[in-house]
Amino acid sequence: MRPTERQQGNLDNRNRELDELTQRLPGCEPYENVRPLNIPGRFHGEQIFDVVSEWFPHIDASQWQQWFSDGNIMQHGAAVSPDRVVHGGEQFLHRFPDAVEPSVNAGIRLLWEDDALVALDKPAPLPVHPCGRFNRNTLTYFLDKLFGPNSLRLVHRLDANTSGVMVMAKTKSAASNLRKQFEEEGVGKRYLTRVNGSPNWNQFQCDQPLGRKLTETGGRGMDPAGLKAVTEFRVLQRFSDGTSLVQAEPKTGRTNQIRIHLWGIGFPVLGDPAYQADGRVYPSRTLSIDDPSMCLHASSLMLRHPMTGQAMKLEVPDPRWITSVK
Repeated sequence: MRPTERQQGNLDNRNRELDELTQRLPGCEPYENVRPLNIPGRFHGEQIFDVVSEWFPHIDASQWQQWFSDGNIMQHGAAVSPDRVVHGGEQFLHRFPDAVEPSVNAGIRLLWEDDALVALDKPAPLPVHPCGRFNRNTLTYFLDKLFGPNSLRLVHRLDANTSGVMVMAKTKSAASNLRKQFEEEGVGKRYLTRVNGSPNWNQFQCDQPLGRKLTETGGRGMDPAGLKAVTEFRVLQRFSDGTSLVQAEPKTGRTNQIRIHLWGIGFPVLGDPAYQADGRVYPSRTLSIDDPSMCLHASSLMLRHPMTGQAMKLEVPDPRWITSVK
């Protein structure tokens, strides 16, 4: 489906507004950021310091001690003691008085907009929603500013380090329809990736199940007793530097599925900070804009329009690393 002349004019206006919104990254200017800490039920009856230490193992205990000492863990406007016993479902606030977020690639482009959905080309690195060090420098923050007060609804996600096509819903009914399509594997997804190594096959289907539990570093691996996962791969080009361009079509929708399958069969995604060529899984992180790209790109989505049922194919341009790597 191609936008009508009127739709294209509206898209051009939206994209000009996006350019203005992203000229200065809002998260890179110091501000007070307050994040919720909603206590999971499994921590009921424990002291809050023990809770956060176990909940966020990647954060050093001395850092939590400093935050408590500075009064930055709060409830009802008052500082909380680290020995405070918590209840499941209780909410606390984590205050960052002079938050400054890392820079991101905010070159978002809208591809389609109608009364039901919005399609866009997400750049990388750019987190989709607030997480970790990111709050304002996120896709949803920029889109909330653009479409507010009528916020778009997420129906699927791409990793911060993955670029490519995404769809978001404008209405509750459209969101329900699109989520169902993704959950029931009714969406055709095609990715391009550049991998370390040169496969000795031209086409390959990986159907190795993925582990249900996270590893100590927060990643997953392939596990015969895990969740069903199927990805079809096709080699498009082999390069003289020992890397290859591969097309990937995930038939199931597991988190990090393409990256784990390629890593597990010995051809990890070039630039992946977690699933690396030495066979180890490192803690996942959002890349810096100065880091080499993680070479994974959602090139197209095929779905049915949530209102009309008409088939839609949404495509985005190829990234630069298709032929050269930064």
